[in-house]
Amino acid sequence: MAPHNNVKAEREKKLKSLLAFASTLTTRINASHDPTLLEDLQNHMRGLPFPVSSTVTAKHDELDRVGTELWNLSTRLRRDDEHRKGRTKDGDARHKQTLCQLRVFAFMLLDSAGGQATKNRTSKVCIRLIKIALKAARVCVENGELGGATKVLERAADYQEALGKEGDGEKEEQKQVGERLRMEYFAVRTMLAWKQDRMDTAEHMFSKSRQLRCALDPSAAESFADLLYEMGKDLLGKRNYEGSVRWLERAYDILGEQDLQMLSPEVSELRLSIMQSIVQAYMKQKGPETQMRAWDIVKLLEEDFGDKMIVSLLKLELLSTAESIDINQFYTALLKMIRTVVLNETNFKTIMHHIRKIKEESNTTASKALDDLIEIRLFREEKQAWIERALITRIWIGTSTLGSEDTLEGLQYLFDKTLRKTKDSFSAPATHAAQTLLWKRLEAAYSQNHHEVAESWCRLCLHPLFEKAGETNKTKIARKVIMCALARPDYAAAQEMFTKMSDIGRDEPITRYLMYKVALHSQDVGFAAECLDKVSQQSSKDATLLYACVLEAQSVEDKRQAIIALECVLKRYDYGAPAGIHLPALLRCTARLSVKQLTEGGELNLDVLEQICKVFDGACTQAKASRRRPSTPAQQLFTSAEFEWFSKNAYNLCLKYCAEMDPEKLVRLLNVCIEFIKLLIEAGESEDKSDLSLRLMFCHFLAACAFTTLARAEDNNQDRCQHYLLVQKSCQAFRSTASEEIAAKRLNNSAIEDILSKHFQVVKLEMEAVLKLEKWNALDELYDECWKHKSPDHYETLADLVLVVHSVIVQKDLERKYQQRVLSVIEKIINLTWRESNNDIVKLSRWIRCLFRLALTFDEKISLGCLDKATQIAAGRQGELNHYPPTELEWLAMTSFNLAVDYYVREDDAKCRVWGEKALGISQWAEDGGRLRDVLMGRWKGIRWES
Repeated sequence: MAPHNNVKAEREKKLKSLLAFASTLTTRINASHDPTLLEDLQNHMRGLPFPVSSTVTAKHDELDRVGTELWNLSTRLRRDDEHRKGRTKDGDARHKQTLCQLRVFAFMLLDSAGGQATKNRTSKVCIRLIKIALKAARVCVENGELGGATKVLERAADYQEALGKEGDGEKEEQKQVGERLRMEYFAVRTMLAWKQDRMDTAEHMFSKSRQLRCALDPSAAESFADLLYEMGKDLLGKRNYEGSVRWLERAYDILGEQDLQMLSPEVSELRLSIMQSIVQAYMKQKGPETQMRAWDIVKLLEEDFGDKMIVSLLKLELLSTAESIDINQFYTALLKMIRTVVLNETNFKTIMHHIRKIKEESNTTASKALDDLIEIRLFREEKQAWIERALITRIWIGTSTLGSEDTLEGLQYLFDKTLRKTKDSFSAPATHAAQTLLWKRLEAAYSQNHHEVAESWCRLCLHPLFEKAGETNKTKIARKVIMCALARPDYAAAQEMFTKMSDIGRDEPITRYLMYKVALHSQDVGFAAECLDKVSQQSSKDATLLYACVLEAQSVEDKRQAIIALECVLKRYDYGAPAGIHLPALLRCTARLSVKQLTEGGELNLDVLEQICKVFDGACTQAKASRRRPSTPAQQLFTSAEFEWFSKNAYNLCLKYCAEMDPEKLVRLLNVCIEFIKLLIEAGESEDKSDLSLRLMFCHFLAACAFTTLARAEDNNQDRCQHYLLVQKSCQAFRSTASEEIAAKRLNNSAIEDILSKHFQVVKLEMEAVLKLEKWNALDELYDECWKHKSPDHYETLADLVLVVHSVIVQKDLERKYQQRVLSVIEKIINLTWRESNNDIVKLSRWIRCLFRLALTFDEKISLGCLDKATQIAAGRQGELNHYPPTELEWLAMTSFNLAVDYYVREDDAKCRVWGEKALGISQWAEDGGRLRDVLMGRWKGIRWES
């Protein structure tokens, strides 16, 4: 008995564990995330169902209750999921897998509760459990959980077998229910076998279902037929055409066994889809017999669904698969579709697709079909987009035809009728597409010297239907007409077309060139002069047409016109030159002539100045291009001598007219000079490098001044900031070049003095730019630049600027370090001024007072240091003519004493003594006979200190 007891105990333990796990499932599934739930479900299902035992029987009710609850839970969750959104793709798949496993688990619990002994099961229990099993299996198959479906159906096999055994005591209604469930069981097994790609098993299960004598009710028949249709369609997609036909015909037969009036309204579409797929499967087999069967099905479709577009499509597809297409039948079928189908975007595209297919066999028939579509349906539909697409396709087919005359007449008729019916021109995109096709055809005719035909195509392009062609396209087509008229020749026709063009089109250079040719051949001197003048006006960037005019005049031996045209070429080539002309020389001559005309009545001619800037800008661009991409020695037109000439002349212009010149023009010339100096430095052929550097530094200096002027005058904040950025860039370039030259020791003393003087001015300009741009971190570098070269003469200006910087920093309420740095700079200015140039005590005293006041509320130590510095200077100059101003000493003494009194009132005796003693110390040097010191000392003695 011991082994039996052990087995029983183990079984009770497993059952208890299973029920405990099942009782937690509701909570775990409702939780937001449980990563181990799916694995736990799968682990517990391995021991299910339990074999029949007294232990399981004792827990029958609990197993049934828990299984029912979990089944209801899975049903509710699946229903909720249909309305739930927001779960990720991976999370959604895992959730569905979990729900499938939950259904299987619930069924296994119910199965364990029901027991496995067939003889002990009532028909009612079997029906209940097989219904649950079939639902669970369907859900599993639909979600790809084939393993779970297999396990459930293995258990359901016992129930269907039990239901298959005849029982005398069973009611007839209950028997029918059992038979229907058995039928559904085999249908689900068929579906599972299909999903498992086991078609032999699927065949077996289907045959088992057909062996059952019960008739399917309409709903079950429709569901079974839909399943078989899906199987057949799947095999069709896998190119298993014989298998596909077999399953599709089974679906068709099942529906055929039913009274169609008893089926749902959707069954008509299902039946149509089944028949369509059968036809497609037959067509794919490409045999005479299968083609005949396909035609038989199509005939049935025509009888039942003659008004459906799919029937016409199948018929067209069958016609297309024939060895030789019967174009008349194809056209007849397509025409029927055109007349009967409901036009929407999809159907319209389908019709157009088959028209293009007809074109592969016959352009004429395709054109006729398109004409029918446009005239019979599209005009009536009044949908412009469809009309445009159809007509463009018609043009495409027409322009593919070799015979031009009939095509031209046909298209002209269709264009006229379309304009009458729609009373609107084509859209711009459609016009562009149509004219592109027509243009290719006219170009082909023109290239073959069929000028009259080409002109006819041109006039078709200018049809009022294409009113939205755009001025450019209209002008291009009109010019083609003029070219055709010139080639014929028919100068009157060319002149007529010219008069019909718009003013913009008539004045385009290429149009005027063509009409110049017409004028030459017509000997119309006035019109020729007019055209040449227009070409000249429009040829500022390209004189090719002007040269063409010269050649055209020579070809007709009109020397006067040739000379006039050549003069225009020379006039317009002030920025470049054609092959054979030395571009730098042409630019230099232009520059010299322009400079001579720069001043009129002692004032600058702004138009001439702009022209000079353009010449130098063009020279700079061409020089850099020649330097960058020299493919042959002949292209290296700009030598170092040319660089030197343009650099010096731009520099001299800037020097000469910098005061009168507009700052914008000035910086343009300065930039040209800078670029040419860089080219000279890169070439390394200049003998005097110091001269280049001096010139470069002065250009940067002038540019910084000019940009500062522009920035100060600019009202727009964005433009002003841009100017200040250029100020900063120019200043930095100056400082960099100056540092290199001073370090290289190539400059003489006078040059160095000039550089140092300008260096300090540059630092001031850059500091102004930094303040306006609020680049606070850049100030430290500029402070350091102030001490880089000793310049006592400029300390006064620097001190004033630093005081301005301090006021801005305080106003912006910046970090403490910025204010500390400014105060230290002022302190350094004071020390350097006293050490290097101690003659101007008045100026020095003013700076000390400013620093004293600025630091008083920021750092008293600095203010106390100011008192010490003032005392030191006053003591050192006692009795001299250039002594410390008494008023400054008096102000420092009185202010310090008042601070001492303030600290006394605040009971800060330590600071009171410090400030009081400093005040008494500085008052003794006031040179007023001791009066100030006596007054302060009397007040000081009146202060009572706490003992």
